[in-house]
Amino acid sequence: MQSNVIKAGLWLLLACGSGSLTAQAPQRLPSSKLAQDIKKLNVLGNVLYMAAHPDDENTTFIGYMANEKLYTTNYLALTRGDGGQNLIGPQIREQLGIIRTQELLQARRIDGGRQYFSRANDFGFSKNPQEAFMIWEKEQLLADAVWVIRKVKPDVIVTRFPPDSRAGHGHHSASSILAEEAFDAAADPTRFPEQLKYVAPWQAKRLLWNISMWSITNRAEFVKNAGQYLKIDLGVYNPLLGKSYGELSAESRSMHKSQGFGSVGTRGTSVEYFQHTKGDKTMTDLFEGIDTSWKRVKGSAKIEQLVQRAAREFDPANPAGSVPLLLSIRTELQKLPDGFWKTTKLADVQELIKNALGLYLEVTAPEFAYSPGATLPLTVEAINRSSVSVSLEKIHFPFATTDSAMHTPLAYNQDLTWETNAKIPVTTPISQPYWLRKEIGYAGLFSVDDLQEIGQPENPPVAVVTFDLLVAGQPLRMEVPVAFKKKDPVLGEVYQPLVITPPVFATIAQEVYMFDTAEPRKVDVTVKAGKDNCSGDVQLALPEGWRSIPEKISFALRDKGSEQTVEFQLFPPVDPQEARLRAVVTLEGQEYDKSFGLISYTHIPAQAFFPAASAKAVKLNLVKKGTNIGYIMGAGDLIPQSLRQIGYRVSLLEDQDITPEKLATFDAVITGVRAYNTNERMKHHQTALLKYVENGGNLVVQYNTNMGLITTELGPYPFELTRDRITEETSEVRLIKPESVVLNSPNKITADDFNHWVQERGLYFPQNWDPQYEAIISSNDPNSPPLDGGILVARYGKGTYVYTSLSWFRELPAGVPGAYRLFVNLLSLGD
Repeated sequence: MQSNVIKAGLWLLLACGSGSLTAQAPQRLPSSKLAQDIKKLNVLGNVLYMAAHPDDENTTFIGYMANEKLYTTNYLALTRGDGGQNLIGPQIREQLGIIRTQELLQARRIDGGRQYFSRANDFGFSKNPQEAFMIWEKEQLLADAVWVIRKVKPDVIVTRFPPDSRAGHGHHSASSILAEEAFDAAADPTRFPEQLKYVAPWQAKRLLWNISMWSITNRAEFVKNAGQYLKIDLGVYNPLLGKSYGELSAESRSMHKSQGFGSVGTRGTSVEYFQHTKGDKTMTDLFEGIDTSWKRVKGSAKIEQLVQRAAREFDPANPAGSVPLLLSIRTELQKLPDGFWKTTKLADVQELIKNALGLYLEVTAPEFAYSPGATLPLTVEAINRSSVSVSLEKIHFPFATTDSAMHTPLAYNQDLTWETNAKIPVTTPISQPYWLRKEIGYAGLFSVDDLQEIGQPENPPVAVVTFDLLVAGQPLRMEVPVAFKKKDPVLGEVYQPLVITPPVFATIAQEVYMFDTAEPRKVDVTVKAGKDNCSGDVQLALPEGWRSIPEKISFALRDKGSEQTVEFQLFPPVDPQEARLRAVVTLEGQEYDKSFGLISYTHIPAQAFFPAASAKAVKLNLVKKGTNIGYIMGAGDLIPQSLRQIGYRVSLLEDQDITPEKLATFDAVITGVRAYNTNERMKHHQTALLKYVENGGNLVVQYNTNMGLITTELGPYPFELTRDRITEETSEVRLIKPESVVLNSPNKITADDFNHWVQERGLYFPQNWDPQYEAIISSNDPNSPPLDGGILVARYGKGTYVYTSLSWFRELPAGVPGAYRLFVNLLSLGD
């Protein structure tokens, strides 16, 4: 391939790029997809699916509506899944929310839907919507739902859950309650009138519940009465896609990898049922009584005829042959008065023109991270892979005050590339995910000041390059985000979003520092340069009673990306205390207190974020027995690191280590969260683990779910697992065996040790346990029955077996003092 390289001068970048583009690999669509997209130009139907979490959506329904019915199909998830567990890595809370946001976006790129979120923070399992709304501030969350409805203007709204206990989760039922209220509120101009500066009231035609079969307690009765529901067969085969919607759905759902939701495609009839909730009732068609043609837009009659002709004459061997008709459709669209469908279909037809031309436009940078004021090198590539006349007339670079006039023909299949530099303004903000700009803690809504950002899945690109083209003599403007592209030796071509970072950032080595004596702890702080030639000093900002030696340390970093680790000795106060320490870097008279995080998995684009350069420090009264701990990992948690904080030697055990001889060397052995769900080898190791207990060992088994167990024989004596939880972290804990060694040695446990727990007390509590087990504590959520199985202890042979469903995997990494004291007591059991 011939390549023309043009060296351009320096363009100053002065204004932040905008748009809804994302830094993904440029689309390369087959002709079959273009044929489908042309037909979609004549479909003006819009549906909104609404639920609570990532993974709640019905991907078969979304795929069918977007690709079979060709409706604009949207999914509003109230949360980003921050409160769940992570099956692919150690990230939890806000970092897990970042992962699941991107997993949903990848799912939508497969099934054709569009993704939206509210500001709700997923604070963990909720038993009922009343509890959820107490934390979520219902009126503000309702405003978010109304805002999204007014923006996307759905004709039909569909919920995944019923608004009652059948939903199985307070967040689930809350999402449907909000949908019902938002259905009416979105049409009422007196509700949330501040939104009307940007959007107009909107009344959807109908609201339905997509009946989830697991919520049906009596299947036979349901089948008997199924005639009262609207039925849709989603199991259709789409020859243009080459797959059924069950197969497409599996590909989409398999993007939820942090949930462990890899799916297998299905084929054949797949009937879904829909129950009327609000608005006009229908028993025949979801869009009954809704005109989804161009008749709903005045002055558009010619558009429908042109689209029909383009669909009829489309040649898959020569998609560029449709460009003249697509340009005519675009011209007619531009004549329409401004409105939702004009904007939507103009964007669609412009993408169609680009894809029909085989037009490839790309702008990349040699690195993914730059700081304000830095020079940004850009490589631009443009190629027209059709016989249609295309000329590159002008390029508008981001932040630029002047544009580049090109007037350069893009000859057939002749790659045009050139390089330039740009200057990032010193006022450019860092690329913090917009919902994480302000700290949130453990509950409530994310704080978002800009109404226009609410609902959006992610930040707009840092920089967008706009290409002004002439296509067959008609002007066409295309926007392309600047991205970082690299060649990975395994994955090949990999794209990553461009990010703006502080000029310097600091990372404290650990998130929590636990002090059980007056001795100081070493605190390492790594200072990293976001640009060349960084020199200054770093110190720990400490609350009263804490001190560091030295108070301040100088650093000098010559090259961008270089690091220097400095060491402080941190001294705790005399009395027990919890504190927050910050690393503050002074550079060129300015203070910086952000660290740098990068989440990198192969199924999503790498994501940068900038948490506070801070850590929790805790002085507590703690006595330990034993030091040598064996740990068998499950779904992934941070407890081994937490135990090392208080002086334990923790060995992560592999298959070859789980033998009676090796286990006998440990004072206690712990199984990680959901080990009996995720580790296939546990059923083979159970004999050795119980023999370890019988010979005098101490085995502590953390919670497992009651579905997908590798073995049901988790302990030396039988018990059953339930789905019961205690979701209120402030729920009273009663010491029902106050004389138990668990509550007395080596630390005296009182009710105060259950203060300041985070997110929940425990989950998947056991029931029907053998009398050999002794229940130590009892607790319950308000208006719920007591759950006594938070800690079960049994003697077996010479040793001790513990099953505990308390949420240690949240409490220990969060530095909860009482949780440490009680967990140490569990590890200290035995002779």
